[in-house]
Amino acid sequence: MPPFPEGTAGRDDDRGRNAMNRLSRRDFVALSGAAGLTLAASGCSRGVQGEGFPQQDITFIIPNNPGGNFDTFVRAIVPAMERNLPNQVNIIPLNVAAGGGGKGLADLYRSQPDGYTIGAVNIPGAFTLQETMGGNAFELREMTWLTTLAQGETYAIAVRPDSPLHTVDDLRALSQQRPVKFASTGPEGTSYSAILVSSQIMGVTPQIITGYSGSADYIVATMRGDSDCCLATVSTLRSFIEGGTIRVIATFEPQSTIPGIPDATSLGLPELSQITVERMVAAPPGLPDDIKAILNNAIAAAVADPEVVEWARNAGHHWLPQPAGNGEAVMTVQSAFFDKWKSLLIAG
Repeated sequence: MPPFPEGTAGRDDDRGRNAMNRLSRRDFVALSGAAGLTLAASGCSRGVQGEGFPQQDITFIIPNNPGGNFDTFVRAIVPAMERNLPNQVNIIPLNVAAGGGGKGLADLYRSQPDGYTIGAVNIPGAFTLQETMGGNAFELREMTWLTTLAQGETYAIAVRPDSPLHTVDDLRALSQQRPVKFASTGPEGTSYSAILVSSQIMGVTPQIITGYSGSADYIVATMRGDSDCCLATVSTLRSFIEGGTIRVIATFEPQSTIPGIPDATSLGLPELSQITVERMVAAPPGLPDDIKAILNNAIAAAVADPEVVEWARNAGHHWLPQPAGNGEAVMTVQSAFFDKWKSLLIAG
């Protein structure tokens, strides 16, 4: 049984199909004409929808707890996004973190495709969550993908300052004795997926310690010695590096931005640079193209807004605004990534 009720919109049951089969041609023509008149009277064509959109507040689902990076990013762009919509409405961030974020994604998937419900989606973590939930609550490939919030970020391996681990070879050596302990969020988090894939590439056996609410939480856990190391985005780690509370032993960047630290290229493991966290925005399946364009333009303008860019710079976030509507292209790449590592991620 799926963890959340199956939606029924657009899914005819056998009785519905049989009833349709019993309609005479005359009945069908009459019903079609009536439907056409109703649509014309109510202004429900796609063109009319787009011309009047938006006419009410928009809910922006965040399938994470308040305070995390994704939550912070969404709340940072919302004012600028509101300014770039054709009509003045409110965009209301709504945290739905139940089920490790699965309920939020399921709610998004089953919402009406009218543009009034959009959501933040962490990729590839959401793929793993979809499979662990049985694949029935939502289908990521069917969603309408909008614009990403910023360019995808790569990871780095961090340890506490006095850790005996200094290199990836040290991780491999420890792995010969016992699994290497990584602190992380649960399977819904992108770091969880990144640990599984990167460990396979590096030849390390991981033991993932979960239950932490976000990246800052599991980084602090590593500082305390609860784990051997952790995996976090480079931008997230920078303040800890500058404060001397964490030490990075390797970055998955193609070219390291941390002086003296080896990267995916120098490690001879270029595939590590393909492991990225993508902060994407999606809408329910079937969103009309004209409404999709309005939302895409508003998001793209918001992430490039000078106030948002300045906020990101001051906060130390990796923030490279992306073009409107790039979500579909990013999703294609991420789908291929997930398919390649699907068996590993599900087993993990």
